[in-house]
Amino acid sequence: MTAAYSPPRHLLAKLQRRLTQRTLARPATLRFAEPVLSITFDDFPASAAALGADILERHGARGTYYAAAGLAGQNGPCGRNFSAGDVRRLLEAGHEIGCHTHAHTDCAKQSVYDSLQEFAKNRDALAHLGVSAAVRTMAYPYGETTPALKCSLPPRLASARGVAPGLNVGRADLAQLRAYAMFGKPFAAMRQALKRAAKRKAWVIGFTHDVSEAPSAWGTRAAELDALITEARALGFLVLPVSDALERRLP
Repeated sequence: MTAAYSPPRHLLAKLQRRLTQRTLARPATLRFAEPVLSITFDDFPASAAALGADILERHGARGTYYAAAGLAGQNGPCGRNFSAGDVRRLLEAGHEIGCHTHAHTDCAKQSVYDSLQEFAKNRDALAHLGVSAAVRTMAYPYGETTPALKCSLPPRLASARGVAPGLNVGRADLAQLRAYAMFGKPFAAMRQALKRAAKRKAWVIGFTHDVSEAPSAWGTRAAELDALITEARALGFLVLPVSDALERRLP
């Protein structure tokens, strides 16, 4: 997120998003023995790698960090972005590094070919930063994608995450998993969803950017992240990175 870009919100764009969400590119039936929570960080700011990781680790949990390698070391709307050292420390601690494209472009505004080139460029850049294992999951920048791109995701990617809210249980699309924003007014919807998810043994994914005492408009307060995980633990949730959560699904 090199600038405060916002995808178009006119009627046609909304209809296209709805069509994209309804097009199941990788349909799956998700069932779990226990409710699962995944905390994910987009872009990702250095504060998420420091304070965000520290909070997760204090709860014995790990998260997924969707890295846009082209933003590494740059200052953005959510603060200073990650460094190679952040990547190494996160991997050593057991967190997951995922793909968020290289330049953080709106995938709905470019060709499928260009998006796939972005994925490959990001994969190579992350390998240079120390990510030796294959990156298995991605998140679309701004949550934007198309049916054609969803159907063209590389087989090496086990899942892709969007930003449409909802529980991941029952009929789902592994090419556009649902997720709740952990900032602003939408954060309340995620907190309310935890109790419903606990009863249904569903998978809840939350996404944010920076973590601090005074976060950006797209970030999460440290105390709120800590309280969310505390509440989830009390409700019986496993708190796992995205790829680990996928491995927990029942046949």
